[in-house]
Amino acid sequence: MTDRRYLSISQCQAVALLIDPSSIERIEVIKGPASVLYGSDAIGGAINIITKKGGDDAFNADASVGYDGAGHGHSESAVISGTKNGFHYRVNGSNSIHGDIDTPYGRQENTGFRQRSGGLFLSYDFSSNFTAGLSADTFDSRIGGSSVEMPVTDFTIDVPRWQREKVAFFAEGRELSSVLSKLRWDGYWQKNHKEMDNKVAISGVGMDNTADNQIKTFGTSLQADWQLGDDNYLITGYEFMRDSLDAETTLAMTHSMPPIVEMNYNTLRLNQGSETTNALFASMTNQLPADFALSYGARYTHIRSAMDEAVASKNGYTKVMGRQTNYTNYDDGTAGSEGRSSNSRTVFNAALTWTGIDHLSLRASWAQGFRAAILQERYLRTSMGGGTTIGNPDLNPEVSNNYEIGARWNERRLTVDADVFYSTARDYITTEQVGVNTYRYMNADRAKTRGMELSASWRAADYFEPYVSLTWIKRKLEWGDYSTTQSGTPEFYSRYGLRSNFDVLGGLLTTDVYARSQTDTESYSRSTGVVTRTAGFTTANFGATYGFGPEKRYQVAAELLNIFDQGYRYNTTTWEPGRHVNLRFSLKF
Repeated sequence: MTDRRYLSISQCQAVALLIDPSSIERIEVIKGPASVLYGSDAIGGAINIITKKGGDDAFNADASVGYDGAGHGHSESAVISGTKNGFHYRVNGSNSIHGDIDTPYGRQENTGFRQRSGGLFLSYDFSSNFTAGLSADTFDSRIGGSSVEMPVTDFTIDVPRWQREKVAFFAEGRELSSVLSKLRWDGYWQKNHKEMDNKVAISGVGMDNTADNQIKTFGTSLQADWQLGDDNYLITGYEFMRDSLDAETTLAMTHSMPPIVEMNYNTLRLNQGSETTNALFASMTNQLPADFALSYGARYTHIRSAMDEAVASKNGYTKVMGRQTNYTNYDDGTAGSEGRSSNSRTVFNAALTWTGIDHLSLRASWAQGFRAAILQERYLRTSMGGGTTIGNPDLNPEVSNNYEIGARWNERRLTVDADVFYSTARDYITTEQVGVNTYRYMNADRAKTRGMELSASWRAADYFEPYVSLTWIKRKLEWGDYSTTQSGTPEFYSRYGLRSNFDVLGGLLTTDVYARSQTDTESYSRSTGVVTRTAGFTTANFGATYGFGPEKRYQVAAELLNIFDQGYRYNTTTWEPGRHVNLRFSLKF
Protein backbone atom coordinates (compact mmCIF):
# COMPACT_ATOMS: atom_id res chain seq x y z
CA MET A 1 0.00 0.00 0.00
CA THR A 2 1.86 3.07 -1.19
CA ASP A 3 0.32 6.44 -1.88
CA ARG A 4 2.93 8.18 -4.03
CA ARG A 5 2.82 11.63 -5.55
CA TYR A 6 5.27 12.52 -8.27
CA LEU A 7 6.36 16.01 -9.21
CA SER A 8 9.15 17.04 -11.46
CA ILE A 9 12.09 18.58 -9.64
CA SER A 10 11.62 21.82 -11.55
CA GLN A 11 7.99 21.98 -10.44
CA CYS A 12 8.93 21.62 -6.80
CA GLN A 13 11.34 24.51 -7.07
CA ALA A 14 8.76 26.73 -8.70
CA VAL A 15 5.49 26.16 -6.85
CA ALA A 16 4.24 25.67 -3.32
CA LEU A 17 4.04 22.05 -2.26
CA LEU A 18 0.34 21.74 -1.35
CA ILE A 19 0.75 18.68 0.88
CA ASP A 20 0.44 18.50 4.68
CA PRO A 21 3.99 17.96 6.03
CA SER A 22 2.60 15.95 8.94
CA SER A 23 1.25 13.33 6.49
CA ILE A 24 4.63 12.69 4.81
CA GLU A 25 6.42 9.47 5.74
CA ARG A 26 9.51 10.06 3.59
CA ILE A 27 10.64 11.80 0.43
CA GLU A 28 12.69 10.05 -2.26
CA VAL A 29 14.56 12.03 -4.92
CA ILE A 30 14.86 10.12 -8.20
CA LYS A 31 17.65 11.71 -10.20
CA GLY A 32 17.61 11.81 -13.98
CA PRO A 33 14.66 11.61 -16.36
CA ALA A 34 11.83 9.53 -14.94
CA SER A 35 9.30 10.00 -17.72
CA VAL A 36 8.73 6.28 -18.42
CA LEU A 37 7.18 5.51 -15.04
CA TYR A 38 6.27 8.91 -13.63
CA GLY A 39 4.87 10.94 -16.49
CA SER A 40 5.80 13.46 -19.12
CA ASP A 41 6.66 16.28 -16.70
CA ALA A 42 9.37 14.25 -14.94
CA ILE A 43 11.86 15.29 -17.60
CA GLY A 44 14.65 16.17 -15.16
CA GLY A 45 13.85 13.84 -12.28
CA ALA A 46 11.06 13.09 -9.84
CA ILE A 47 10.37 13.69 -6.17
CA ASN A 48 8.50 10.71 -4.77
CA ILE A 49 6.42 11.80 -1.74
CA ILE A 50 5.29 8.73 0.21
CA THR A 51 2.51 9.56 2.66
CA LYS A 52 1.85 7.85 5.96
CA LYS A 53 -0.66 5.04 6.35
CA GLY A 54 -1.90 3.34 9.51
CA GLY A 55 0.46 2.98 12.46
CA ASP A 56 2.15 -0.21 13.60
CA ASP A 57 0.02 -0.50 16.74
CA ALA A 58 -3.67 -0.06 17.47
CA PHE A 59 -3.03 3.54 18.51
CA ASN A 60 -0.14 5.81 17.64
CA ALA A 61 0.14 9.56 18.01
CA ASP A 62 2.73 12.14 16.96
CA ALA A 63 2.66 15.83 17.79
CA SER A 64 5.03 18.74 17.35
CA VAL A 65 5.28 22.48 17.92
CA GLY A 66 7.86 24.79 16.41
CA TYR A 67 9.15 28.33 16.15
CA ASP A 68 10.65 29.85 12.97
CA GLY A 69 12.83 32.85 13.61
CA ALA A 70 12.94 34.03 9.96
CA GLY A 71 9.39 35.37 10.23
CA HIS A 72 8.81 34.99 13.98
CA GLY A 73 6.25 32.34 13.18
CA HIS A 74 4.96 29.19 14.78
CA SER A 75 3.73 25.82 13.56
CA GLU A 76 1.87 22.89 15.07
CA SER A 77 1.04 19.43 13.75
CA ALA A 78 -0.53 16.21 15.02
CA VAL A 79 -1.09 12.72 13.63
CA ILE A 80 -3.19 9.88 15.06
CA SER A 81 -2.87 6.51 13.35
CA GLY A 82 -3.22 2.81 13.97
CA THR A 83 -3.88 -0.73 12.76
CA LYS A 84 -6.49 -3.06 14.25
CA ASN A 85 -8.13 -6.24 12.89
CA GLY A 86 -7.26 -5.42 9.30
CA PHE A 87 -8.25 -1.75 9.53
CA HIS A 88 -5.61 0.94 8.95
CA TYR A 89 -6.36 4.58 9.75
CA ARG A 90 -4.69 7.97 9.96
CA VAL A 91 -5.95 11.45 10.85
CA ASN A 92 -3.56 14.39 10.57
CA GLY A 93 -3.57 18.16 10.73
CA SER A 94 -1.16 21.07 10.81
CA ASN A 95 -1.13 24.84 11.12
CA SER A 96 1.61 27.41 10.38
CA ILE A 97 1.60 31.19 10.72
CA HIS A 98 4.68 33.22 9.76
CA GLY A 99 5.25 36.95 9.68
CA ASP A 100 7.31 39.06 7.30
CA ILE A 101 10.86 37.82 6.70
CA ASP A 102 13.78 39.56 8.42
CA THR A 103 16.68 39.99 5.99
CA PRO A 104 20.16 41.47 6.60
CA TYR A 105 18.81 44.66 4.97
CA GLY A 106 15.65 44.98 7.02
CA ARG A 107 12.23 43.41 7.11
CA GLN A 108 10.83 42.36 3.73
CA GLU A 109 7.26 43.66 3.77
CA ASN A 110 4.34 41.45 2.76
CA THR A 111 6.27 38.15 2.86
CA GLY A 112 4.32 36.44 5.63
CA PHE A 113 2.16 33.38 5.05
CA ARG A 114 -0.36 31.08 6.69
CA GLN A 115 -0.94 27.38 5.99
CA ARG A 116 -3.56 24.98 7.32
CA SER A 117 -4.07 21.38 6.33
CA GLY A 118 -5.78 18.17 7.31
CA GLY A 119 -6.12 14.63 6.06
CA LEU A 120 -7.81 11.27 6.54
CA PHE A 121 -6.75 7.78 5.43
CA LEU A 122 -8.73 4.55 5.89
CA SER A 123 -8.16 1.07 4.44
CA TYR A 124 -9.17 -2.52 5.14
CA ASP A 125 -7.39 -5.81 4.44
CA PHE A 126 -10.12 -8.07 3.07
CA SER A 127 -7.51 -10.83 3.01
CA SER A 128 -3.75 -11.16 3.17
CA ASN A 129 -3.72 -10.52 -0.60
CA PHE A 130 -6.31 -7.77 -1.07
CA THR A 131 -6.61 -4.25 0.38
CA ALA A 132 -8.87 -1.33 -0.51
CA GLY A 133 -9.14 2.13 0.94
CA LEU A 134 -9.72 5.83 0.57
CA SER A 135 -8.13 9.11 1.54
CA ALA A 136 -9.18 12.75 1.70
CA ASP A 137 -7.12 15.82 2.39
CA THR A 138 -7.20 19.58 2.15
CA PHE A 139 -4.54 22.25 2.14
CA ASP A 140 -5.21 25.97 2.41
CA SER A 141 -2.67 28.78 2.42
CA ARG A 142 -2.29 32.54 2.17
CA ILE A 143 1.01 33.89 0.83
CA GLY A 144 2.47 37.36 0.38
CA GLY A 145 5.37 38.73 -1.65
CA SER A 146 7.04 42.02 -2.53
CA SER A 147 9.98 43.49 -4.42
CA VAL A 148 13.05 45.38 -3.21
CA GLU A 149 14.13 46.55 -6.67
CA MET A 150 13.90 49.96 -8.30
CA PRO A 151 12.33 51.43 -10.40
CA VAL A 152 9.48 49.48 -8.85
CA THR A 153 8.35 51.89 -6.13
CA ASP A 154 5.46 49.67 -5.07
CA PHE A 155 5.22 45.96 -5.80
CA THR A 156 3.12 43.53 -3.79
CA ILE A 157 1.66 40.11 -4.40
CA ASP A 158 -1.11 38.77 -2.22
CA VAL A 159 -2.43 35.22 -2.59
CA PRO A 160 -5.42 35.25 -0.22
CA ARG A 161 -6.37 31.71 -1.23
CA TRP A 162 -4.34 28.80 -2.53
CA GLN A 163 -6.35 25.73 -1.72
CA ARG A 164 -6.22 22.10 -2.73
CA GLU A 165 -8.91 19.50 -1.98
CA LYS A 166 -8.54 15.86 -2.93
CA VAL A 167 -10.46 12.59 -2.55
CA ALA A 168 -8.82 9.32 -3.64
CA PHE A 169 -9.64 5.61 -3.72
CA PHE A 170 -7.47 2.56 -4.30
CA ALA A 171 -7.63 -1.21 -4.48
CA GLU A 172 -4.62 -3.51 -4.49
CA GLY A 173 -4.18 -7.24 -4.95
CA ARG A 174 -0.88 -8.97 -4.13
CA GLU A 175 0.60 -12.34 -5.10
CA LEU A 176 -2.38 -13.05 -7.34
CA SER A 177 -0.53 -15.79 -9.21
CA SER A 178 2.97 -17.12 -9.72
CA VAL A 179 3.40 -14.47 -12.42
CA LEU A 180 1.21 -11.52 -11.38
CA SER A 181 2.76 -10.20 -8.16
CA LYS A 182 0.65 -7.05 -7.81
CA LEU A 183 -2.34 -5.33 -9.42
CA ARG A 184 -3.30 -1.84 -8.22
CA TRP A 185 -6.04 0.62 -9.23
CA ASP A 186 -6.09 4.28 -8.16
CA GLY A 187 -8.67 6.96 -8.81
CA TYR A 188 -8.93 10.53 -7.54
CA TRP A 189 -10.70 13.88 -7.87
CA GLN A 190 -8.92 17.11 -7.01
CA LYS A 191 -9.59 20.84 -7.07
CA ASN A 192 -6.97 23.57 -6.97
CA HIS A 193 -8.29 27.08 -6.32
CA LYS A 194 -5.96 30.08 -6.44
CA GLU A 195 -6.77 33.75 -5.99
CA MET A 196 -4.07 36.36 -6.57
CA ASP A 197 -3.72 40.15 -6.40
CA ASN A 198 -0.64 41.92 -7.81
CA LYS A 199 -0.15 45.67 -7.44
CA VAL A 200 2.69 47.38 -9.34
CA ALA A 201 3.82 50.99 -9.61
CA ILE A 202 6.63 51.78 -12.06
CA SER A 203 7.58 55.36 -12.99
CA GLY A 204 4.05 56.72 -12.81
CA VAL A 205 2.37 53.60 -14.22
CA GLY A 206 -0.03 51.77 -11.90
CA MET A 207 -1.33 48.24 -12.46
CA ASP A 208 -3.62 46.18 -10.26
CA ASN A 209 -3.96 42.61 -11.51
CA THR A 210 -6.27 40.00 -9.99
CA ALA A 211 -6.73 36.34 -10.86
CA ASP A 212 -9.21 33.70 -9.75
CA ASN A 213 -8.27 30.32 -11.22
CA GLN A 214 -9.73 26.88 -10.59
CA ILE A 215 -8.36 23.61 -11.95
CA LYS A 216 -10.44 20.48 -11.41
CA THR A 217 -8.70 17.18 -12.06
CA PHE A 218 -9.97 13.65 -12.44
CA GLY A 219 -7.43 10.88 -12.73
CA THR A 220 -7.21 7.11 -12.69
CA SER A 221 -4.48 4.53 -13.19
CA LEU A 222 -4.01 0.78 -13.34
CA GLN A 223 -0.63 -0.86 -12.74
CA ALA A 224 0.38 -4.51 -12.92
CA ASP A 225 3.69 -5.93 -11.63
CA TRP A 226 4.87 -9.22 -13.15
CA GLN A 227 7.51 -11.66 -11.86
CA LEU A 228 8.67 -13.48 -15.00
CA GLY A 229 10.94 -16.10 -13.52
CA ASP A 230 13.57 -15.40 -10.89
CA ASP A 231 15.48 -12.80 -12.88
CA ASN A 232 12.89 -10.74 -14.76
CA TYR A 233 10.53 -8.14 -13.30
CA LEU A 234 8.04 -6.22 -15.47
CA ILE A 235 5.84 -3.23 -14.61
CA THR A 236 3.02 -2.25 -16.96
CA GLY A 237 0.29 0.33 -16.62
CA TYR A 238 -2.20 2.84 -17.97
CA GLU A 239 -2.90 6.38 -16.73
CA PHE A 240 -5.67 8.86 -17.54
CA MET A 241 -5.94 12.45 -16.33
CA ARG A 242 -8.20 15.35 -17.27
CA ASP A 243 -7.71 18.93 -16.09
CA SER A 244 -10.48 21.51 -16.46
CA LEU A 245 -9.48 25.17 -16.17
CA ASP A 246 -11.78 28.07 -15.27
CA ALA A 247 -9.84 31.35 -15.08
CA GLU A 248 -10.97 34.92 -14.49
CA THR A 249 -8.44 37.76 -14.50
CA THR A 250 -8.74 41.53 -14.33
CA LEU A 251 -6.32 44.36 -15.08
CA ALA A 252 -6.80 47.92 -13.84
CA MET A 253 -4.34 50.23 -15.64
CA THR A 254 -3.59 53.87 -14.83
CA HIS A 255 -0.91 56.09 -16.34
CA SER A 256 -0.80 59.85 -16.03
CA MET A 257 1.83 61.89 -17.85
CA PRO A 258 -0.14 64.79 -19.35
CA PRO A 259 -0.24 66.06 -21.98
CA ILE A 260 1.60 63.12 -23.54
CA VAL A 261 -0.39 60.15 -22.31
CA GLU A 262 -3.21 59.30 -19.90
CA MET A 263 -4.69 55.87 -19.32
CA ASN A 264 -7.49 54.66 -17.10
CA TYR A 265 -9.15 51.40 -18.07
CA ASN A 266 -10.13 47.98 -16.78
CA THR A 267 -9.92 44.67 -18.64
CA LEU A 268 -11.83 41.52 -17.69
CA ARG A 269 -10.64 38.21 -19.14
CA LEU A 270 -12.46 34.86 -19.02
CA ASN A 271 -10.90 31.56 -20.05
CA GLN A 272 -12.24 28.02 -19.98
CA GLY A 273 -10.23 25.07 -21.22
CA SER A 274 -9.21 21.49 -20.61
CA GLU A 275 -6.29 19.14 -21.03
CA THR A 276 -6.57 15.35 -21.32
CA THR A 277 -3.68 12.92 -20.95
CA ASN A 278 -3.63 9.22 -21.79
CA ALA A 279 -0.49 7.15 -21.20
CA LEU A 280 0.67 3.54 -21.52
CA PHE A 281 3.97 2.41 -20.02
CA ALA A 282 6.12 -0.67 -19.47
CA SER A 283 9.42 -1.09 -17.62
CA MET A 284 11.48 -4.30 -17.45
CA THR A 285 14.39 -5.27 -15.19
CA ASN A 286 16.59 -8.28 -16.05
CA GLN A 287 19.21 -9.80 -13.76
CA LEU A 288 22.06 -10.87 -16.05
CA PRO A 289 25.12 -13.09 -15.52
CA ALA A 290 28.36 -11.69 -14.10
CA ASP A 291 26.54 -9.34 -11.68
CA PHE A 292 24.96 -7.17 -14.39
CA ALA A 293 21.40 -5.83 -14.29
CA LEU A 294 19.61 -4.28 -17.26
CA SER A 295 16.56 -2.01 -17.02
CA TYR A 296 14.66 -0.65 -19.99
CA GLY A 297 11.22 0.69 -20.76
CA ALA A 298 8.91 2.76 -22.91
CA ARG A 299 6.02 5.17 -22.35
CA TYR A 300 3.49 6.43 -24.88
CA THR A 301 1.76 9.70 -23.96
CA HIS A 302 -1.03 11.49 -25.80
CA ILE A 303 -1.99 14.98 -24.62
CA ARG A 304 -4.93 16.96 -25.99
CA SER A 305 -5.40 20.63 -25.04
CA ALA A 306 -8.41 22.80 -25.78
CA MET A 307 -9.12 26.42 -24.88
CA ASP A 308 -12.85 26.58 -25.57
CA GLU A 309 -13.42 30.15 -24.38
CA ALA A 310 -11.04 33.13 -24.35
CA VAL A 311 -12.88 36.45 -24.22
CA ALA A 312 -12.12 39.87 -22.79
CA SER A 313 -13.87 43.22 -22.41
CA LYS A 314 -12.27 46.62 -21.78
CA ASN A 315 -13.88 49.67 -20.20
CA GLY A 316 -12.30 53.11 -19.75
CA TYR A 317 -10.20 55.35 -21.95
CA THR A 318 -6.73 56.15 -23.25
CA LYS A 319 -5.54 59.63 -24.26
CA VAL A 320 -2.41 60.15 -26.35
CA MET A 321 -1.36 63.73 -27.22
CA GLY A 322 -4.87 64.97 -26.51
CA ARG A 323 -6.59 62.33 -28.64
CA GLN A 324 -8.91 60.22 -26.50
CA THR A 325 -10.24 56.73 -27.20
CA ASN A 326 -13.14 55.48 -25.06
CA TYR A 327 -13.91 51.83 -24.35
CA THR A 328 -17.30 50.46 -23.39
CA ASN A 329 -17.39 46.67 -23.21
CA TYR A 330 -14.75 46.76 -25.93
CA ASP A 331 -13.87 43.31 -27.30
CA ASP A 332 -10.18 43.06 -26.36
CA GLY A 333 -9.06 40.11 -28.48
CA THR A 334 -5.53 40.29 -27.08
CA ALA A 335 -6.74 38.68 -23.86
CA GLY A 336 -5.93 35.21 -25.09
CA SER A 337 -6.79 32.80 -27.83
CA GLU A 338 -9.08 29.88 -28.42
CA GLY A 339 -7.68 26.78 -29.99
CA ARG A 340 -6.96 23.07 -29.84
CA SER A 341 -3.74 21.13 -29.96
CA SER A 342 -2.69 17.51 -29.75
CA ASN A 343 0.73 16.05 -29.00
CA SER A 344 1.86 12.46 -28.63
CA ARG A 345 5.20 10.77 -28.27
CA THR A 346 6.86 7.55 -27.15
CA VAL A 347 9.93 7.87 -24.94
CA PHE A 348 12.43 5.13 -24.07
CA ASN A 349 15.06 4.51 -21.43
CA ALA A 350 17.78 1.94 -20.69
CA ALA A 351 20.19 1.50 -17.78
CA LEU A 352 22.96 -1.00 -17.04
CA THR A 353 24.46 -1.59 -13.57
CA TRP A 354 27.32 -3.81 -12.39
CA THR A 355 27.98 -4.93 -8.79
CA GLY A 356 30.81 -7.40 -9.31
CA ILE A 357 33.07 -5.96 -6.58
CA ASP A 358 32.07 -5.73 -2.92
CA HIS A 359 30.94 -2.22 -1.92
CA LEU A 360 31.18 -0.96 -5.54
CA SER A 361 28.46 -0.41 -8.12
CA LEU A 362 28.84 1.08 -11.60
CA ARG A 363 25.99 2.44 -13.70
CA ALA A 364 25.29 3.87 -17.13
CA SER A 365 21.95 5.10 -18.42
CA TRP A 366 20.17 6.74 -21.33
CA ALA A 367 16.69 8.19 -21.03
CA GLN A 368 14.40 10.33 -23.10
CA GLY A 369 12.11 13.05 -21.81
CA PHE A 370 8.92 14.65 -23.14
CA ARG A 371 6.91 17.65 -21.93
CA ALA A 372 4.00 19.24 -23.76
CA ALA A 373 3.13 22.91 -23.23
CA ILE A 374 0.38 23.51 -20.68
CA LEU A 375 -2.74 25.62 -21.29
CA GLN A 376 -1.21 28.77 -19.80
CA GLU A 377 1.84 28.55 -22.08
CA ARG A 378 -0.33 28.03 -25.16
CA TYR A 379 -3.37 30.24 -24.75
CA LEU A 380 -3.43 32.56 -21.74
CA ARG A 381 -2.40 36.19 -21.47
CA THR A 382 -1.30 37.13 -17.95
CA SER A 383 -0.12 40.42 -16.45
CA MET A 384 1.25 39.35 -13.08
CA GLY A 385 4.67 40.51 -11.87
CA GLY A 386 4.81 43.87 -13.59
CA GLY A 387 4.82 42.58 -17.15
CA THR A 388 2.55 40.84 -19.62
CA THR A 389 3.20 37.29 -20.81
CA ILE A 390 1.44 36.07 -23.96
CA GLY A 391 0.64 32.46 -24.73
CA ASN A 392 1.81 30.81 -27.93
CA PRO A 393 -0.58 28.23 -29.45
CA ASP A 394 2.16 27.04 -31.85
CA LEU A 395 4.49 25.77 -29.12
CA ASN A 396 6.09 22.39 -29.76
CA PRO A 397 6.62 19.89 -26.94
CA GLU A 398 10.04 19.64 -25.31
CA VAL A 399 11.94 16.43 -26.02
CA SER A 400 15.30 15.43 -24.57
CA ASN A 401 17.98 12.78 -24.55
CA ASN A 402 19.87 12.34 -21.30
CA TYR A 403 23.03 10.34 -20.56
CA GLU A 404 24.67 9.48 -17.24
CA ILE A 405 27.71 7.44 -16.12
CA GLY A 406 28.25 6.96 -12.39
CA ALA A 407 29.84 4.93 -9.63
CA ARG A 408 29.08 4.34 -5.95
CA TRP A 409 31.37 3.02 -3.20
CA ASN A 410 29.62 2.13 0.06
CA GLU A 411 31.28 0.49 3.01
CA ARG A 412 31.20 1.01 6.77
CA ARG A 413 33.31 4.16 6.97
CA LEU A 414 33.37 5.63 3.47
CA THR A 415 30.55 6.38 1.05
CA VAL A 416 31.22 8.07 -2.29
CA ASP A 417 28.81 8.59 -5.19
CA ALA A 418 29.89 10.36 -8.38
CA ASP A 419 28.43 10.78 -11.86
CA VAL A 420 28.78 12.82 -15.01
CA PHE A 421 25.74 13.70 -17.10
CA TYR A 422 24.86 15.29 -20.42
CA SER A 423 21.45 16.32 -21.70
CA THR A 424 20.24 17.84 -24.92
CA ALA A 425 16.69 19.19 -25.14
CA ARG A 426 15.01 20.28 -28.35
CA ASP A 427 12.26 22.92 -28.44
CA TYR A 428 13.01 23.95 -24.85
CA ILE A 429 10.04 26.09 -23.67
CA THR A 430 11.09 29.51 -22.38
CA THR A 431 10.04 33.17 -22.72
CA GLU A 432 11.39 35.99 -24.86
CA GLN A 433 10.83 39.71 -24.49
CA VAL A 434 8.88 41.06 -27.47
CA GLY A 435 8.07 44.58 -26.27
CA VAL A 436 8.16 46.94 -23.29
CA ASN A 437 7.42 44.67 -20.29
CA THR A 438 5.86 42.18 -22.73
CA TYR A 439 6.97 38.57 -23.08
CA ARG A 440 5.89 35.59 -25.15
CA TYR A 441 6.34 31.87 -24.63
CA MET A 442 8.57 30.38 -27.30
CA ASN A 443 10.66 27.35 -28.18
CA ALA A 444 14.41 27.68 -27.99
CA ASP A 445 15.97 25.57 -30.71
CA ARG A 446 18.00 23.57 -28.23
CA ALA A 447 19.23 23.50 -24.64
CA LYS A 448 22.40 21.57 -23.79
CA THR A 449 23.27 20.74 -20.20
CA ARG A 450 26.38 18.99 -18.91
CA GLY A 451 27.68 18.52 -15.41
CA MET A 452 29.06 16.42 -12.60
CA GLU A 453 27.76 15.45 -9.17
CA LEU A 454 29.78 14.24 -6.18
CA SER A 455 28.67 13.27 -2.71
CA ALA A 456 30.95 11.74 -0.09
CA SER A 457 30.96 11.05 3.64
CA TRP A 458 33.62 9.51 5.85
CA ARG A 459 33.11 8.18 9.35
CA ALA A 460 36.50 9.32 10.58
CA ALA A 461 35.58 8.16 14.10
CA ASP A 462 32.61 6.58 15.78
CA TYR A 463 31.14 9.99 16.55
CA PHE A 464 32.18 12.24 13.66
CA GLU A 465 31.35 12.23 9.94
CA PRO A 466 32.58 14.93 7.55
CA TYR A 467 30.57 15.09 4.31
CA VAL A 468 30.28 17.04 1.07
CA SER A 469 27.89 17.24 -1.86
CA LEU A 470 28.94 19.22 -4.93
CA THR A 471 27.28 19.87 -8.29
CA TRP A 472 28.81 21.49 -11.34
CA ILE A 473 26.38 22.30 -14.12
CA LYS A 474 26.62 24.23 -17.39
CA ARG A 475 23.60 24.99 -19.59
CA LYS A 476 23.64 26.53 -23.06
CA LEU A 477 20.57 27.80 -24.93
CA GLU A 478 20.63 27.90 -28.73
CA TRP A 479 18.47 29.73 -31.30
CA GLY A 480 19.71 29.16 -34.84
CA ASP A 481 23.22 30.65 -35.06
CA TYR A 482 22.91 32.31 -31.64
CA SER A 483 23.81 30.67 -28.31
CA THR A 484 24.42 31.71 -24.69
CA THR A 485 25.51 30.03 -21.47
CA GLN A 486 24.04 32.90 -19.46
CA SER A 487 20.91 30.85 -18.76
CA GLY A 488 20.27 31.79 -15.13
CA THR A 489 21.77 28.53 -13.78
CA PRO A 490 24.49 28.62 -11.08
CA GLU A 491 27.63 26.81 -12.25
CA PHE A 492 28.48 25.38 -8.80
CA TYR A 493 26.43 24.70 -5.70
CA SER A 494 27.36 22.60 -2.71
CA ARG A 495 26.79 21.66 0.90
CA TYR A 496 29.62 20.53 3.16
CA GLY A 497 29.99 20.03 6.87
CA LEU A 498 30.56 17.79 9.87
CA ARG A 499 27.89 15.57 11.43
CA SER A 500 28.29 14.04 14.89
CA ASN A 501 26.32 11.98 17.39
CA PHE A 502 26.87 11.42 21.11
CA ASP A 503 25.13 9.61 23.96
CA VAL A 504 24.28 12.32 26.50
CA LEU A 505 22.39 11.70 29.74
CA GLY A 506 20.70 8.62 28.34
CA GLY A 507 19.65 10.39 25.15
CA LEU A 508 21.15 10.79 21.67
CA LEU A 509 22.52 14.18 20.60
CA THR A 510 23.13 14.69 16.87
CA THR A 511 24.70 17.84 15.45
CA ASP A 512 25.41 19.20 11.99
CA VAL A 513 27.76 22.10 11.29
CA TYR A 514 27.60 22.94 7.60
CA ALA A 515 27.87 25.56 4.89
CA ARG A 516 25.89 26.06 1.69
CA SER A 517 27.53 27.71 -1.30
CA GLN A 518 26.35 28.79 -4.74
CA THR A 519 28.11 30.71 -7.48
CA ASP A 520 26.55 33.71 -9.22
CA THR A 521 23.98 33.42 -12.00
CA GLU A 522 23.66 35.40 -15.21
CA SER A 523 20.64 35.61 -17.49
CA TYR A 524 20.96 37.11 -20.97
CA SER A 525 17.98 38.55 -22.87
CA ARG A 526 18.43 37.98 -26.59
CA SER A 527 15.95 40.71 -27.52
CA THR A 528 17.27 43.48 -25.23
CA GLY A 529 20.94 42.48 -24.86
CA VAL A 530 20.68 42.97 -21.07
CA VAL A 531 22.44 40.59 -18.65
CA THR A 532 20.78 40.15 -15.24
CA ARG A 533 23.21 38.96 -12.56
CA THR A 534 22.54 37.51 -9.11
CA ALA A 535 25.58 37.25 -6.84
CA GLY A 536 26.80 33.97 -5.38
CA PHE A 537 26.86 33.30 -1.65
CA THR A 538 28.03 31.06 1.20
CA THR A 539 26.08 30.66 4.43
CA ALA A 540 27.20 28.99 7.67
CA ASN A 541 24.66 26.96 9.63
CA PHE A 542 24.30 24.74 12.70
CA GLY A 543 21.66 22.23 13.69
CA ALA A 544 21.21 19.92 16.68
CA THR A 545 18.63 17.33 17.72
CA TYR A 546 18.36 15.64 21.11
CA GLY A 547 16.21 12.50 21.41
CA PHE A 548 15.40 11.13 24.85
CA GLY A 549 12.92 9.08 26.83
CA PRO A 550 11.68 5.55 26.06
CA GLU A 551 12.63 4.63 22.49
CA LYS A 552 13.70 8.28 21.98
CA ARG A 553 10.06 9.32 21.78
CA TYR A 554 10.79 12.91 22.69
CA GLN A 555 12.88 15.19 20.49
CA VAL A 556 14.10 18.74 20.80
CA ALA A 557 15.60 20.28 17.66
CA ALA A 558 17.29 23.65 17.16
CA GLU A 559 18.83 25.38 14.15
CA LEU A 560 20.94 28.51 13.85
CA LEU A 561 20.88 29.45 10.16
CA ASN A 562 22.87 32.04 8.22
CA ILE A 563 25.12 32.55 11.24
CA PHE A 564 27.09 35.45 9.75
CA ASP A 565 23.95 37.24 8.51
CA GLN A 566 24.92 36.90 4.86
CA GLY A 567 22.76 38.82 2.40
CA TYR A 568 21.82 36.53 -0.49
CA ARG A 569 18.99 35.77 -2.88
CA TYR A 570 18.02 33.39 -5.68
CA ASN A 571 16.44 36.09 -7.87
CA THR A 572 16.54 39.86 -8.18
CA THR A 573 13.35 40.63 -6.26
CA THR A 574 13.49 39.04 -2.79
CA TRP A 575 16.27 38.66 -0.22
CA GLU A 576 16.48 35.42 1.77
CA PRO A 577 16.27 35.45 5.60
CA GLY A 578 19.18 36.74 7.66
CA ARG A 579 20.51 35.10 10.80
CA HIS A 580 17.70 33.32 12.63
CA VAL A 581 16.88 30.46 14.99
CA ASN A 582 14.36 27.64 14.47
CA LEU A 583 13.12 25.47 17.34
CA ARG A 584 10.95 22.36 17.39
CA PHE A 585 9.70 19.93 20.04
CA SER A 586 8.04 16.66 19.05
CA LEU A 587 6.78 13.57 20.82
CA LYS A 588 5.43 10.14 19.98
CA PHE A 589 3.16 7.94 22.06
